[in-house]
Amino acid sequence: MSEHDTDTGAVLHAVRESFGDVGMSTPAERIVSAGRARQRRRLFGTAAGVVAGTAALTGLTLGVTDAAQPSTSATGVHIRTVAYTVDSRSDGTVHATWDKQRYFADHEGLQQALNAAGFPVQIRTGEFCRGPQDDGTLDPSGVGPGVDQVMKGERGSDGKVTFVFTPAAMPDGTQLFIGFLSPAQLTSVGGNPGSVERLVPTGVPLTCTTEPPPAHRPPGGTTK
Repeated sequence: MSEHDTDTGAVLHAVRESFGDVGMSTPAERIVSAGRARQRRRLFGTAAGVVAGTAALTGLTLGVTDAAQPSTSATGVHIRTVAYTVDSRSDGTVHATWDKQRYFADHEGLQQALNAAGFPVQIRTGEFCRGPQDDGTLDPSGVGPGVDQVMKGERGSDGKVTFVFTPAAMPDGTQLFIGFLSPAQLTSVGGNPGSVERLVPTGVPLTCTTEPPPAHRPPGGTTK
């Protein structure tokens, strides 16, 4: 007798015992068989719902960014999530916005989205890295030398800030490092700066620390 047959026999016995002397016009075997079929349908429906929900949340599409110029064969990404959006533009730039509160739940997703769009970036939370030849220089807002050539911020009429990344302006052998302060670190520096951005080399060990940058609060300024 197989394990399945043994399980089925035990179930049938339990069904019979639970109903006792209650009259049953339908054999217990048919009841159990119907129950197993309903269970399989429920499991299948749940799995399908999870897949559909995940696809809707991610909102990832890959495609041609400039249909008017198909000869360029330009491809890019157009990603929408509750935490961030990343869009490739026909001029070669990458536009991104993110919700600073929700960012902490998916900073790896943001990094992958920017890399997929052709912009080399490494993003961490609570950790700040620099290259071997980097003297650690940052301006009061936490930005290192050369970053303004590859990353700019634009504030829209809705108050949201869109960051514009320019892959073509990245020096060879470098990537952008973005280190966001953790909630505890933000408290220690009064919320400003809220992140560190610097150019770091690729393919070499980086020097990293959990020590946040010095606090700075420019007159009338806001955090990144």
